[in-house]
Amino acid sequence: MDYQEAVRIIQDKTACHNKTFLVTSNGNTQKERLFVSSDGSVCRFKARSRRRGYALPPQTVASWTALCPYEGNDTEQRMIQKFIRYASKATFPSAFVRKCLNADITKGCYENRLTTGCCVGGQVITLKCIERYAPCEVAAFRKALHSRTPYHSCRFPFQGYEGSLWLEIADHDDDYNKTGDVRAGFSKEFKGCLNGYYYALINDEAFIGVDKD
Repeated sequence: MDYQEAVRIIQDKTACHNKTFLVTSNGNTQKERLFVSSDGSVCRFKARSRRRGYALPPQTVASWTALCPYEGNDTEQRMIQKFIRYASKATFPSAFVRKCLNADITKGCYENRLTTGCCVGGQVITLKCIERYAPCEVAAFRKALHSRTPYHSCRFPFQGYEGSLWLEIADHDDDYNKTGDVRAGFSKEFKGCLNGYYYALINDEAFIGVDKD
């Protein structure tokens, strides 16, 4: 990026009131608090400081491929980081896990197609929690996950709903899955009907809310 172009973007007060920017370099995007010093240098604020900072080397600015004001929602950013954090613990191959790990932190869950924007989006339910209500079903699910074999449980009582566990293994490559990918989830549905809340397996011990019907 041209150095003076970076200066212009940072000095545009109408674009960024809090001086937080999204900086893209080497294919990665991260938040940076930047300002321009009295001598025209591009500077980064020191941690927890609103007045002090240090000048960035010209070669650092030159390596930036994009610079724009940060206008995101911190709540959404924390939610994306939650998906990434949980997915990073998975030991099995999964298209959903890969999508979580590759999520764009500058966008929300819906924009990253991780959830449908439902009320349980990002809510975590662990196998340990489900085990209190259905120990045999959880034991069978764990065994299926370990052996990479399909499994579908019957419905069982769960916190006033009817829960069920399922697991499938992709047997061929397609536009989303790769051969051997684990596709698994937990359903929490209203008694006597097929409507409820749906959670995707995000690591070996947890499901995360993605949809409701």
